[in-house]
Amino acid sequence: MRSIEELRQAMRDETRDLEPQATFGQIRQRARRRRFTGLVAFAAAVLVPVGATMTALAGGPAGPAPSPTLGHSRPAPAVTNFVSGTELPGVGPLIRTGIAYGAQEELVFRYADEMNGVFAGLYTEKTTQFRRFDFGINVSAAGGFSTIMEIEDRNGGIVDYGMVKGADLRVDVTWDGQHAEAATTGVPDMPGTTLFWVRRTGIAAGPTGMVNEAAPKLVFTARDAAGTVVATGGDEVQRSDGAIVIADDAVPIGDPMPTGVVLADGGKLVLWFAGDAAGAHLHAGSDNGNGQLTEVRDLGIYKRPPFDIGFYLGRDEFDQPGGTKVVLLVYVGPGDKVTLAAPVSTGHGSVRWSAHPQLHIGWISGVPQQSAHKVTGFATAADGTVLAVTGDR
Repeated sequence: MRSIEELRQAMRDETRDLEPQATFGQIRQRARRRRFTGLVAFAAAVLVPVGATMTALAGGPAGPAPSPTLGHSRPAPAVTNFVSGTELPGVGPLIRTGIAYGAQEELVFRYADEMNGVFAGLYTEKTTQFRRFDFGINVSAAGGFSTIMEIEDRNGGIVDYGMVKGADLRVDVTWDGQHAEAATTGVPDMPGTTLFWVRRTGIAAGPTGMVNEAAPKLVFTARDAAGTVVATGGDEVQRSDGAIVIADDAVPIGDPMPTGVVLADGGKLVLWFAGDAAGAHLHAGSDNGNGQLTEVRDLGIYKRPPFDIGFYLGRDEFDQPGGTKVVLLVYVGPGDKVTLAAPVSTGHGSVRWSAHPQLHIGWISGVPQQSAHKVTGFATAADGTVLAVTGDR
């Protein structure tokens, strides 16, 4: 059995000729500029002009004023230049709120489907990139609100959003003796519902996503055109910015893991972990050789230390030139070597996480799209004994 330091040195020796052009400092700088991540997130969006509103919110005083009245006089422009892995999921039109998150991002919504309701996220107009919030929102029965989702906007304010049954309703919120009117809009693919959002001061829900952890005392009221109260809510408040906060506060853990595999964009696939003492997200990026690393996808979060369970379920696929795929599998355990096999391929290899060398990421390239699901992984001991196998996944 090798020592941890010997395993680390073996990984360095095996990948010395694949040193990435992009350093972790560049990765961090790039991530701060782009600020997008993965984990499931949900929302919907507004038909509003945004330029002047975004400037006013981002540059305003530290204490937030009530959410401004936003005009819905024209549809938002179509957003077509999505960066791979950053598209806000959904099929409906993009609803833009004009609510700034930090200096450059805007709270937006989009209809997902009948099961998921509305997705929420952040949009950066300059780069046309999205980041997703946790959880979706679906309309509740008549007389009640959906769970109220909540974020801290990094401009000194709290933003609550949700949906309520009924068309063209007015929504307001009271807290600590204060009152604010919410901005509202209909969702084209969900007739008979009202989507709302409001910026306020006061207490925010706890950052862990637990319902009412910080117990903000909020009362939401929805009224029809005649002023009749049709719904009240506020008992269930849940933070939805957990994944983004974690991603923005994450630091690189361990060394970057270059693979040398060429992706469809011409860059080479590089893997790295970023997180904290409790866990870390596995990221995949494309290194174009000019010191520019483009994040392609967040491949999920792993606890520290990662669970020693052999091959993790699932696989990740990336497009390569010629319509082929590179397939990744993750193994954690005592194996000395991880090898991936497929009916047709052009190359394979594996890398280890230097912070936890028992975690191997095996890859195989040049796999035809139709047979990517037939990739099999083998973990073997130093003497060649097979310790773990994963078949079709």
